[in-house]
Amino acid sequence: MSPQRVVSSPEASCHIFTYKEGLLSSVAHDLKLVVENCSIQPASVPSAEPREPTIAAITATFDARSIRVVCAQRDGHDQPSALSADNRAEIERHIQRDVLHTDRFPEVRFVTTKVTGNTDFYDIVGELTLHGQRRTIATQVRKQADRWVCEVRLHQPDFGIKPFSAAFGTLRVKPELLVQLSLPLT
Repeated sequence: MSPQRVVSSPEASCHIFTYKEGLLSSVAHDLKLVVENCSIQPASVPSAEPREPTIAAITATFDARSIRVVCAQRDGHDQPSALSADNRAEIERHIQRDVLHTDRFPEVRFVTTKVTGNTDFYDIVGELTLHGQRRTIATQVRKQADRWVCEVRLHQPDFGIKPFSAAFGTLRVKPELLVQLSLPLT
């Protein structure tokens, strides 16, 4: 991670994956979402190897109002033509209004409390503020090709979020979702 440099979208990417469940789940889709407006700022301290500073802290902000539907997924594979533009817009409205309440909670913020690791990976612990709730989360950031990548599984109810449901609860989004963050090595 490049020290003391703010990395923002589209250079940094944040994808969210939701998964369906319930009696009518066979007619529904898992979703791949993107946060179009995000910013990650690592701060470093000198290390024994001058060309490889140690990451001391990371602050990341995500505009919850900028979440957009990329596509539906089936069995982990993108299905770009499965949703119409109207379907995507309706899903985005539900995310904003009924799930994340972005009028009250427009920003998601992560601030590290502990960073350990080396030049290939970092174990990170920090405070995630989402939907007005703050929780401690831990993850590992790893080098993958020319990027730093991390994955975090979040349980929506831990943040006071009621997962979306429709058709009297016969179609639901699972409480767990996957967040993938990626940013360039340099």
